[in-house]
Amino acid sequence: MLDNKNFNPELLTSIWQNLSTAVILLDQQFTLIYANNSASELLGLGSKRILNQPFDSLFNYHSIDLKRIAQYSLVDGVDCHQHRADVVFIDSRHAKLAISSRRVKLQHEYFILFECRQTDDEIRHDQASNQMHQYQAARNLIRGLAHEIKNPLGGIRGAAQLLQYEVDQQERDECAELIIEQADRLRELVDRLLGPNQLPQKSYGNIHQTLESVIKLSTLDNCTNISLQKDYDPSIPDVYIDQGKIQQVVLNIVRNAQQALVGGGVIKIKTRINHQQRRPGKAPKKALLIQISDDGPGIDPSIKETLFYPMITNKEDGSGLGLSIAQTLIDQHNGYIECDSWPGHTEFNIYLPFAD
Repeated sequence: MLDNKNFNPELLTSIWQNLSTAVILLDQQFTLIYANNSASELLGLGSKRILNQPFDSLFNYHSIDLKRIAQYSLVDGVDCHQHRADVVFIDSRHAKLAISSRRVKLQHEYFILFECRQTDDEIRHDQASNQMHQYQAARNLIRGLAHEIKNPLGGIRGAAQLLQYEVDQQERDECAELIIEQADRLRELVDRLLGPNQLPQKSYGNIHQTLESVIKLSTLDNCTNISLQKDYDPSIPDVYIDQGKIQQVVLNIVRNAQQALVGGGVIKIKTRINHQQRRPGKAPKKALLIQISDDGPGIDPSIKETLFYPMITNKEDGSGLGLSIAQTLIDQHNGYIECDSWPGHTEFNIYLPFAD
């Protein structure tokens, strides 16, 4: 580490100039007053051509949301991010940029510090990876559907064949009941695949009462050495949600964790107020965070990327519809759900926006 006595200002300049990330400094009128070497290379312009130029003049076209950056970065002092901004440079090159902006203060005046990184290769890699995951998920969906449909259809066909030759009324009634039962089973499968068809019945309520109901139900089902721990934030105000649907979501995740903890373990349920939560495409907002975590073996890497797809499961008797339905229910509340997992730890984070 360098101490102040031996610090050379030229070293700092050299570090900034040789960063692989493009760094740009703008004044409050979005005029460029500094750019490092990577910024010049990215823009395809020499430093003399870009200094003291309006930001818009550096591109033939760009989708960077300058109004949002001015509001959040300059006025509110909140870091702003835009992950896939389309730009067309002066030399007609097209690219996608990841933009981060931050307010900085220099000599009693505020400026905007831009960090830019070209992400075209990353996006192409992600698209190829997503296509592969979608292909695998589609195959698993088809195989799962075939398995679920094959058994009821076999029963229906067998019962129908018996009806052709059966003369005893009681036997005929039993065959008819079997056909109805298996047809209902198929209809139930289709209904579950379509997801919840009722709009949420929202009302203001205490989220911790809902979670206490989940814990009570989970404790009744808990036959192994599993500890359910809670870490609540008592300052959380009432939230405008469908209590029953949110209970269904959390209960499904907790039961999945219980099934994963074969030899016992710990499940934690935590609540927090999450400030400046950024959902892709949406402005920062305050959200309720419900976190369910366990110290189990973790999620199989082969299904991690498609975990919320229907019919995706590694359980022998699982339908793979629980998390797909959970995501639909959370989406109905304008929230979202994330999962992170590695050996020894799995956590689901549910974000629910507070009503305006």
